[in-house]
Amino acid sequence: MAILPTYVTAFTLTSALGVGNKATLDSIKSKTGGLSKHSMGDLGHTWFGFVNPVSLYPIAGELAGYDNQCNRMIQTALQQDGFTNAVEQAKSKYGKSRVACFLGTITGSICLIEEDYQVKPVAPDLAPENNYTRSGSLDATVQYVRKSLDITGPYATIGTACSSSAKVFATAYRYLQMGLCDAAIVAGVETYSETLVNGFRSLGVLSTQPCKPWDSKRDGISIGAAAGFALLEKLPAETAGRPGKMELLGYGETTDGYDMTAPHPEGKGIEASMLLALKRAGLDAKDIDYINAHGSGTPMNDGAEDAAMHRIFGAEVPVSSTKGWTGHTQGAAGITEAIILMLGMENDLVPGSLNTGTVDATLKCNIALDNQSRPIRYGLTNSMGFGGNNATLIFGRTH
Repeated sequence: MAILPTYVTAFTLTSALGVGNKATLDSIKSKTGGLSKHSMGDLGHTWFGFVNPVSLYPIAGELAGYDNQCNRMIQTALQQDGFTNAVEQAKSKYGKSRVACFLGTITGSICLIEEDYQVKPVAPDLAPENNYTRSGSLDATVQYVRKSLDITGPYATIGTACSSSAKVFATAYRYLQMGLCDAAIVAGVETYSETLVNGFRSLGVLSTQPCKPWDSKRDGISIGAAAGFALLEKLPAETAGRPGKMELLGYGETTDGYDMTAPHPEGKGIEASMLLALKRAGLDAKDIDYINAHGSGTPMNDGAEDAAMHRIFGAEVPVSSTKGWTGHTQGAAGITEAIILMLGMENDLVPGSLNTGTVDATLKCNIALDNQSRPIRYGLTNSMGFGGNNATLIFGRTH
């Protein structure tokens, strides 16, 4: 079977930087981050990247049974950047049964369960009449997307911690190349969750300051919410469209299993993932123009990733983490950073590492502290999850 190029024909991001791609790009250009101080009551405070609640409104009509905060954010995101129209065109071209959907998330609509426990703290009722299976399960999130867009192709929810919505790109690529679908919607979504916030607090990695990746005084993560969507299609190169079309060139996936939460201290898992992505893309390290790093802001994660990147790329290629802008959007981090990378590629923009002041002298990569104007033909982004679940994506622009 001939391998045809896999193009990203539409994408949209809703996060703490704003609703839609233009708002996202405007925030980056104006150096306006999306993190705000968030009280945890007696447990102190942290910083969180909230999506503006004004943009979210209840789900009505036939899908009202899916109404919750997570799906409201999805509903808003799907209406941006002509994404739904792009899906409609794909359905017309291929048929709705040939459009797949792969969604990455950690908590999905867990907000519904948390609300139940708050209202009925003793033996909350998660019975069918409470719509848990329709609105609260991880499967319900991808089902809501499918029903909203009226597609019936293959689907899956992927939960590999913070690499979840990077791995959806790899899954979609394989389905497309195997002929199991003709177009694939890939997505990542994560909303505010007390379970996530308190879980990371218990691990001691939740910062009381806006996260500052690679900084000498970095001390932990800031969490964020986001919903990102991209449409992938397998098209012959000669029919892919105008110059500048975005192509998913390669991906790498590894699971090193070094520790339940910590990466291998030398970054061996993410190193292997990057090498696999380069091999699949048919590129050398010197071809990469910019790396959007995982860069969570914890001493261990940044140190491991820095070591791995430096072994492959040295100190030439500019590197930044955009988690200082959006927060760590958890299961949505992969697609959040992939879309920010693609926006940068379209606009010759390397986003700086917001909040990073003095780079840790023990780290060796070329960290972009401020926005840079430079062409990016080939861009790479990393995602590192618990259990050593690593993923790397490489995108390119056609000329």
